[in-house]
Formats: sequence, C-alpha cells, structure tokens
Amino acid sequence: MRYIQIILALLLLATALQAEKYAGEIFQLAPGVQNQAMGNTGLTNSGSLAAGWWNPALLAVSPDSGVELMRSEHFEGLLQQNQISAVFGVKTRASLQINHLGIDRIKLTQLENPADTLSNENRPEIWKTVSNNDFILYGSLARSVSEKLQLGLTPKLAYRNLAENYGFGFGADLGLLWEVGSGFLAAANLRDFFSTQVIWENGTRETAIPNLDLELGYQAQILKQDIPVHVALRAQVFADDRGAASNFEAGIFSADLHAGVSVRPVPALNVMAGWDADCFTAGLGVNWHSLGLDYAWRAGASDALGSSQRLSLSYRW
Repeated sequence: MRYIQIILALLLLATALQAEKYAGEIFQLAPGVQNQAMGNTGLTNSGSLAAGWWNPALLAVSPDSGVELMRSEHFEGLLQQNQISAVFGVKTRASLQINHLGIDRIKLTQLENPADTLSNENRPEIWKTVSNNDFILYGSLARSVSEKLQLGLTPKLAYRNLAENYGFGFGADLGLLWEVGSGFLAAANLRDFFSTQVIWENGTRETAIPNLDLELGYQAQILKQDIPVHVALRAQVFADDRGAASNFEAGIFSADLHAGVSVRPVPALNVMAGWDADCFTAGLGVNWHSLGLDYAWRAGASDALGSSQRLSLSYRW
C-alpha cells in the first residue's frame, strides 16, 4: 500500500504542471491482441508478449521469451496499427516494442483561387493527399523488490509526422505488481509520470498529463481438468477533465472501466471476452508448439466510430 500511495501522490503532483488535454493520446493506443480481446486489460497478465507496455513490472514474473507481430485496424480501417513486441532475458528481464500508427489518404483542400474569398465561383477543391504516421519505441526493464513485489520502468521515444509536420516525443511509465496471495494480483502503472513531452519542428511543445492505471487480477485452476482462468478488472484514472467522454467523472478526474476473462479449456486454445469501457470484446488464441495465432474483435462503441480487429502471430522460446 505504501508504494501505491507514493504513485497516487506523484499523479496528484503532476496535475499541477502545464499540460495539454489529450496530448498523450498516441501513447494510449495499447498493443497486444490478447489484451484487447479481454476488454483492454493487461496489467496482471504476464502471459502477453505486450506485457512491457501494459505493466513493465510483469517482466519480472513473465514465464516466456518471444516475439509477436501484430496488425490492427481501428474504426473500420480508418486507423492502422502495426506492432512488434519482444520479451527476452534470463536474470534481467526486458522487452522492446515498436508501435506504428498510420492514417493514409488524408485529403487537404484549398480554394480554387486562394487569393480570393469563398464563394459559389470560388469553391474548395482537393489540393493534395497526405498521410499521418507515428512511430513509438518502448523499452522496459523489471526488478523484483521482494518475493511478492515487482517494479518496472518503460522509457519511450516517439516520432510524429502529421500532414508534413514532424516532431519528437519522450517520456516514461512506472509500473508495480503485487502478488497478494490466493491467486489475487494487484497492479498499477503511472503513465507519463514525469510529463511526456512532444516537441514540434516549429518549436511548439506539448506536455502529456500523467494518468494512472489500476488493475486487480485473479488466476485459478477450475474443474477437475485444472483449466486455467484469468479474470481482470482495470480502471484508467485521468486528470484532464474528460467529462462525459469517460465512464465516471469527479471534478478534473475521470475514469474508464475495463473487465476481461480468459479460459484455456485445452492447452492449445485460449478463449477470451471482455468489456472495454463502452463495448464488448472477444477473441481466440491458438497455439501449436512454439507458434501462436491470436485474433481479437472490439464491437463498435456508442460514438459510432466503428469496430476494431486485431491479428497477431507469435513465436515463444
């Protein structure tokens, strides 16, 4: 509890800093197919090869090393996400992740005669087509503080190219994992804990407001066949006054809730489902020797932005 109190105090202190609302949104698009299938939970799921992003402290208890390639389409194909995740190491556990976000064929318009005003004789026309691309590199390290407590750190670097403007970002996340006992796990990740910066070519600077992830997980074996089950409840706490855009709000603070479950009825099959703030998620995972294939689907939310799909291929050793 003492470590959790320290994290909460850091978050409250950070809200006093100069920061822009939604400036850190590119760092919120999570990797991991299993995680999306389970309602975008993952702070207590050490089996995901994207664990370094979700909670770097998980690397200290992660059972496998491996690499995962992921392809995702958000909002019915409007936003493309490609990701490479790798977990490795023996005594010192670490992970690297490269996340690419892209939007193609964005049409820019201008007046037929830019020197004149808008009118029926001077209408807007397509001037040219551009693309938006973000590349984010995450590197994570973990250490066991005690038998039941792990800490982790994830520095991150970003390159942004938006409609022919470019900028660079840097920041870090701080994670914690506490093995409570009897199958229960408690986790926290303070994202952008020292205020992630994005610096643009023209000198403009954006500062991301830190936000806090909390999750309670439960792992057990059920029935006589000892079928593994993992249940997770996650809360994202923001301090940028998101109002009705979140599940709950209180002053400048707001929160989104997530829940997920995975069941492995046979060793080669993983069945997953969840609730991601405002919509249903589901997915399947199939393993054959060291190879894995995972698929996740997220239903369209009430904002009518459409559904999302993810597919990944992994290799573990």
